[in-house]
Amino acid sequence: MKTLIVPAMMLALLATPALSDSSVTVTHGKTPDPTYIDLGPAGDSAGDQRIWEFGGQTAEGEPVVMDWLMITTGQPEAASGLESRMTSAVFSFGSGTNDRILVQGIGLYPVHGSTAKIAATLERAIIGGTGKYAGATGIVVTTHLEDGTWRHVLNVK
Repeated sequence: MKTLIVPAMMLALLATPALSDSSVTVTHGKTPDPTYIDLGPAGDSAGDQRIWEFGGQTAEGEPVVMDWLMITTGQPEAASGLESRMTSAVFSFGSGTNDRILVQGIGLYPVHGSTAKIAATLERAIIGGTGKYAGATGIVVTTHLEDGTWRHVLNVK
């Protein structure tokens, strides 16, 4: 009997559908002003934090709540006026809180602004998920559109 149970379990695991490659597009309007925490030396410096929570929607109209935490990690080069910031974000899909995608990465941002410049594109890693996105990996490509709105294309594996 034991010899039949092990192969049956193996077949069940192989038959379980894995999260397949997919793409989810999330859009939202202009971002609200963040909560800004000036840590370290006064003024722009490493450790400063910007925190947001705001809503958006998928291309299919599903609501998405986004939570963002951005931490300044490097001071700007004089010529560029851009500083390095690490971002952690959570995209929560639908009205519940079970289906989430977690994102993390580094980007260059204007010193005197909370978000990327208009027409800028940033790429970050998908580092996990919950619910139907459990075990997700991949990348998210974020574009700050000309009209001030945003598009996030989450390429999930």
